[in-house]
Amino acid sequence: MPKDKEAFLKMFNLIGKYNFFWKVSFKNLKMKRIYIYILLFFLSENCLAENITIKGQVLNDSLNTPVVYANIAIKGYPVGISTNEKGEFSFHIPTIHKNDTLIVSAIGYQSYECVVNKILLSDTLVISLKEQVYKLNDVTIIPDNELSRIIKNVTKRLRKNYPRRKYMLNGFYRELVLKDDRYTRLIEAAIDIHKSGFNSGVVEKVRVNELRKSNSNVEYDWKSKLFTMINGETNYLYTIFKSDVIQYHDKSFITKNILTHKFLDSYDFILEDISIIDSVRIFKIKFFDKKYYDEYEGNFSAIENHWMYIREDNYAIIKYEQKHQIVKNKEKYKTLNFEDDCMFSTTVYYKEYKNKYYPYLYERMRFIVAKYADETTGEGKQYIKSILLINNIITKRRDYERIKFSSPKDIDLYKQKYKYNPAFWANYNILQINPLYIQAKNDLEDGQSLEEQFIKNGK
Repeated sequence: MPKDKEAFLKMFNLIGKYNFFWKVSFKNLKMKRIYIYILLFFLSENCLAENITIKGQVLNDSLNTPVVYANIAIKGYPVGISTNEKGEFSFHIPTIHKNDTLIVSAIGYQSYECVVNKILLSDTLVISLKEQVYKLNDVTIIPDNELSRIIKNVTKRLRKNYPRRKYMLNGFYRELVLKDDRYTRLIEAAIDIHKSGFNSGVVEKVRVNELRKSNSNVEYDWKSKLFTMINGETNYLYTIFKSDVIQYHDKSFITKNILTHKFLDSYDFILEDISIIDSVRIFKIKFFDKKYYDEYEGNFSAIENHWMYIREDNYAIIKYEQKHQIVKNKEKYKTLNFEDDCMFSTTVYYKEYKNKYYPYLYERMRFIVAKYADETTGEGKQYIKSILLINNIITKRRDYERIKFSSPKDIDLYKQKYKYNPAFWANYNILQINPLYIQAKNDLEDGQSLEEQFIKNGK
């Protein structure tokens, strides 16, 4: 008998296609009925046992603190998930992986591995990762010429480290809108992303398969409505893809010289830290545009700061951060000053699969086109936090369905209509509820539960 439902259905369709089994083996009607009953029994057994679920928490071995955004995957396979701000996760995986190895990894830690079967019976799985510390002091600081060599190798090895052909990502997208410190809107979606290879210039195509949404308490004024009428609406789902510096390093004003032949000449670089993952050193390098640095020394009020986390063994970027931070005259910019003195921030994590690195977690924070904050007090700031968790990577064209019609870019995702499917969400890999999400749940449930809102808004 085949190992999973998909293989079983392929076999069944193949038999039906050639009409072999009906004509030769089962001429008797009674025998046909018996065979159908057997088919249905096996199929139902496969459906019931299609997924197994592993729930737990990942902690720092010595400090007993959560390991945030640790990557949890089946070793050698593209399926995976991440921990939340509390180190928690819930991982739905096909039963065919029950004898495979679960691997948990994070920057600064020794990876953890164990066979899936050995942890299935644990109700409160706690995985402790051993911290790997690299002491960076003034004596061992990497000189400028060595830092330049690292940056040159990163640029030189881009084609080798990142995919050059098209591929498909399956992911979970969450969009939370805030007004000051209160949550006013929630969207969650299961999506497919058809990405072009490195340096191709072709933008992503996106298919939204499932969507659920809360009620919306976002406030608009005449200025924001007029702006939308003139410039059109924004589907914020598409903006999160621009966090991927590998794909978009030369496609915007802010990142136009990053990872190009002008990289070293355009930016100043600082080695901020060295950490370790599985005995491989990870360089944390901060960089910023030289022209902005000169202005920052004078009257410039904000600066674009960037960070890359680079593996020493192959010079792959495994994490990228960007923050548009206010450094002077903060009172002047209080209507746009969100968290960590940021007007904008973005992060993307990459993981290795078949000797190439793919994005597996995106984060982005920015203001939205809505009612502007009070210029005197700075209160009423409305901004969006979005996160995209990649659950699966599909690299072979024959293994995925091409996206023919992409989700509209000029219509707010909240205004697009999708039917709510509770059964689907019960077994879908999402980023687990975290403290911020619990607050969001409390803020949004004003006399009506989130589940009731999902049903009402998904008819």
